[in-house]
Amino acid sequence: MTNGGGRLRRWAPTAIAVGLLTVAAAGNAASTLDHQARAGLARDLFTPLLDETSSALIWLGALPVIVRAFKTFVPARFPWLAIPPLHLAAAAAVSLAHYGLTRLLRALVYFGLGQDFHVPFNWNDYVGDLYGDVLNYLLFGLIYWGAETLLTKRAEPAETVPAPMLEVRNGAQTVYLPIADILWVEAAGNYVELHATGGRDILMRATLASLAQRLEGAGFLRVHRSRLVNAAFVSEVENLPAGDANVVLRDGARLTASRRYRSMLAQTLGDRARAGVG
Repeated sequence: MTNGGGRLRRWAPTAIAVGLLTVAAAGNAASTLDHQARAGLARDLFTPLLDETSSALIWLGALPVIVRAFKTFVPARFPWLAIPPLHLAAAAAVSLAHYGLTRLLRALVYFGLGQDFHVPFNWNDYVGDLYGDVLNYLLFGLIYWGAETLLTKRAEPAETVPAPMLEVRNGAQTVYLPIADILWVEAAGNYVELHATGGRDILMRATLASLAQRLEGAGFLRVHRSRLVNAAFVSEVENLPAGDANVVLRDGARLTASRRYRSMLAQTLGDRARAGVG
């Protein structure tokens, strides 16, 4: 994975969690203000904003703990039956920390404003908040797990497909030639002569017709009854008055294409150019 991909994988779950917490905080604050209006109470925007902001901040601080729990309590380390109780215990601990730290944070804000504030630590309130906190724990853990899984799959390199090879036997010697390295092929009696990159000329016992079948789909074009050319290496085609054409390759080689194959050559090269195939 690239550094950019690594950063995305690291911060994407946090960004999603921040977005969800922001929406939830805004919704809860709006609900509190609506309740105040319905009850005929004086409008108090500060209190719900402080309550929701402090809660969101503590949840953000708890994210590394939740992520660590989801990395630790996995089937590779623990039996399947042990994992739910372990997450439940971790969620209860996170909920207790959230309950205490949010109230402590609010007390510090009120203290900084010079206002009295009673920190209402109440066991029943904690138990009442526990259900929602467990759901938050699971939600944030699943956000991390989902983002990690999706981004890891996305970053996995595509499976490398081996380049097609042509096995050429010449006496005691066997040459394994990548098909993509072949520039053009010419018939030579019961043999074919393979002209490859790097100035290599290799003689192979085969007919041009049988080799053409083996190279079908690899981008080779019949330009003459005794000649095949790799379309990927064609740089230009020069039409001749008699209807034939000169095919110029990237290495400067010039091959004659007979008029019988010229139209098909032009059509195929044009299709490749429009499709952006080199």
